[in-house]
Amino acid sequence: MQRLSLVRLAVAPIMAAALLLAASPAQAAAPDPAPAEPTSTAWTATTSDAAAKAGLALAVDKDTGQWRIQQAAESGMTPNYPVSYCYGNFTNPRMLGSSTLEFGGAQTCDYARDWPHRIVVELQSTCSDIWCVIFQDEGSIDSQWRTARVANAFGGLGCDNSDRRKYRLSTDVYARGIYIGNVLSTTEPILRCSM
Repeated sequence: MQRLSLVRLAVAPIMAAALLLAASPAQAAAPDPAPAEPTSTAWTATTSDAAAKAGLALAVDKDTGQWRIQQAAESGMTPNYPVSYCYGNFTNPRMLGSSTLEFGGAQTCDYARDWPHRIVVELQSTCSDIWCVIFQDEGSIDSQWRTARVANAFGGLGCDNSDRRKYRLSTDVYARGIYIGNVLSTTEPILRCSM
C-alpha cells in the first residue's frame, strides 16, 4: 500500500510536465494579444527656410512631444525664452471602437501677432514587421487657417481589422501666415487596422 503511494508521488511530477508540454503547441497557436503602445517615445522637428529667414525655429520636447515655435538660435546659443507663444501636441493613433482609427493634434498661439496659424496632421502607415520602414500616407486632417487662439485637427478614419499595421503622425506647423516646419512622431503603435 505504501509502495503504491510512493509510485503515485513519483509519477505526479512527470504527468504535470507532460501536460505542460502538451499545452505549449496550443498556446503557440493562440492569436497574439494586441500589443501595448510603446513606452519610449521620440519626436523630431525640422524648420523651414521661410521660418529660418523670419528668425523662427521649430523645437520639440523629446520627452513630451510638445512642439513650440521659438527664436532661432544664433551662433549655437539657444534662447531660454520663446519669440512666439505657439505650442502644440499630438493625439497618437489609437482605436476608437473596433472600426475607427482616431488621431490628430492641436496648436495654441496665445498672441494675435502669431495668427493666422494652422496645423495639418498626416497619418502614415507601414506593415507591422520590424524591417518595414517605408511609410505611406493614409489620410490627413487640416485645421484650416485660424485667427483665434487654438487650431484643432482631430478626427478618425474607418478601417477593417484584417491586418495589423504600424502607424505614425507627421504634422505640418504654420504660424504668422508662413510654413514653420514639420514635427514627426516616432511613436509607432501597431494597431489591428488597415485602410
